[in-house]
Amino acid sequence: MQDSCEAFFQQLRRLSPHPLLSLRKKTGESPHDKRDRNAHQRIEPGMIVTASARTIYLEMPCRYAMLPETRRVVRLSEFIRTDSERIVREWEELTKTLGAEADLPRWFLRVHVAAILQSIAEDIERPELPFEQQAKGKGEGTPGPIEHVAAAHVDLRIESGFDLVQIMSEYRALRACVLRLWRETDPDGFVHGAEEIIRFGDAVDRAVAETVPAYEQRDARYRDRFLAMLGHDLRNPLNSILLSASSLAGAEGLNEKQLGTVSRIGSSARRLNQMVNDILDFARGRLGSPMPITRVRANLGTLAREVADEVRSANPEFLVDVDTHGDSDGDWDGERLKQLLSNLLTNAIQHGGAKKVGLSVKGEENLVFLEVHNEGPPIRKELLGTMFDPLVQGRGSTQNPTGLGLGLFIVKEIVSAHNGTVSVASSEDAGTTFSVSLPRH
Repeated sequence: MQDSCEAFFQQLRRLSPHPLLSLRKKTGESPHDKRDRNAHQRIEPGMIVTASARTIYLEMPCRYAMLPETRRVVRLSEFIRTDSERIVREWEELTKTLGAEADLPRWFLRVHVAAILQSIAEDIERPELPFEQQAKGKGEGTPGPIEHVAAAHVDLRIESGFDLVQIMSEYRALRACVLRLWRETDPDGFVHGAEEIIRFGDAVDRAVAETVPAYEQRDARYRDRFLAMLGHDLRNPLNSILLSASSLAGAEGLNEKQLGTVSRIGSSARRLNQMVNDILDFARGRLGSPMPITRVRANLGTLAREVADEVRSANPEFLVDVDTHGDSDGDWDGERLKQLLSNLLTNAIQHGGAKKVGLSVKGEENLVFLEVHNEGPPIRKELLGTMFDPLVQGRGSTQNPTGLGLGLFIVKEIVSAHNGTVSVASSEDAGTTFSVSLPRH
């Protein structure tokens, strides 16, 4: 048999102008491709022989035993399933360098990582249609087990004290562990597993893509709860300060300097109280609760004049003009609208470049329109789209923030609670105008 095989190779080298790179009978089927119509035929990947050489190959009885039978290749998904414990141990060693101390039991985290590996192995094995591949490439498609396990893993890691960078490092370590151990265990499988490596990388990327928004949402919930608790706990001591300042202001025997001090205490406490109210309104909206309103019959023009007087008293160096036209009655929450007006006027005074602010109210058939206008430097275009977002301070980097950056966010929440709309327009020539429209009912 060996002599006949050697004779075959000698004839094949003479007949074929191409080098023989490999020749292996993988199955019992005929190795040549019936679709070939040219004189040269491809027998195996990497080997091209002439038609005469092919004929010799087909007639040789040794063609089934030319090369020793290769051992079975281990697929990546199979390796992940069978060597899961080994991967998790290696992963644990790498994650110990991340710096966060886990508060959860070690076995619980190990089981969770094993669940991530299991979901990845299932995803690799699942047949994937072309349109599914395209959808994944665009970040579309229905979330599957990988996304659900990744979201749960984020919650666990936040409880353990991990930040987002450390969680991303975990996935990077997991990817490196799996591929390195697979290559060490089965080099042939690693070399021929390009498609599975691509599917594996895609699965890990989807887990990472789910991790970032899940972490941000969880982090935001913690922050909002903290603000809500902070605001609630500050109200009682602030109320005590306000009551004490009011009592002292009415006391006899205080000189002018002492009365001025008491007045500043009361003014500062009222400002802090307003900031606390803003925090509570912000936290309520972020935690999913709508802003509560109590609708009563109110006149927006009257409310505008009352608030304008208060703002003038607090800012005597500024001129606030109020202009009303038409019927401005409606069913609204008067106190909330006064808060809206105060926030808009205060914003115009703090960030406008002129000493004059215009406030106009105009009633039409079903709507009442409110505008607050100020001259001065325009709002930069890149900031216009975020003016009503929470915690956005000032209109430019040169402004000195004097609040929490919640005033315009609360304006938007009040308008939304009344089913109205709010917008802003700003330019060098026309100045800055905040426009509000409110349905009468």
